[in-house]
Amino acid sequence: MKLLMFHVRDFWYRTHVPNLETEVEREEEGAMPDGGLLVWVQVESVDLDDRTGVVRRAIKNIKWLARKHGLDVITLHSFAHLSMDRAEPQDAQSVLSDISDRLASVGFEVKETPWGFFNEFRMHVEGPGLAKVFKDV
Repeated sequence: MKLLMFHVRDFWYRTHVPNLETEVEREEEGAMPDGGLLVWVQVESVDLDDRTGVVRRAIKNIKWLARKHGLDVITLHSFAHLSMDRAEPQDAQSVLSDISDRLASVGFEVKETPWGFFNEFRMHVEGPGLAKVFKDV
């Protein structure tokens, strides 16, 4: 699993077009106007061999960075361009859902960008070095 995490001052997205045949075209917008932690996640096929451990390590990294910045709002975005190894879409969606549910269960407000869509984004990333963190879980 690859995680690209951004401490954002604000984040906005809008669906552009579906990138999976299973998704119906729709227009949806969302935002984190007061900032938070934006996490781009790529689930890799090898993650399914140790799904529980990979999910646990991903959550540990996300919680650490969110707490480091004093953030309680997290937006997860499936981003299949951080590695050449990609899990099947249904597997990736299931793993992302597990991460979301577990973070919510410990008190974070968790949002997700629309599954299976290319989106347009606008984001303001904070400046310090720890505002931009990449992890290979």
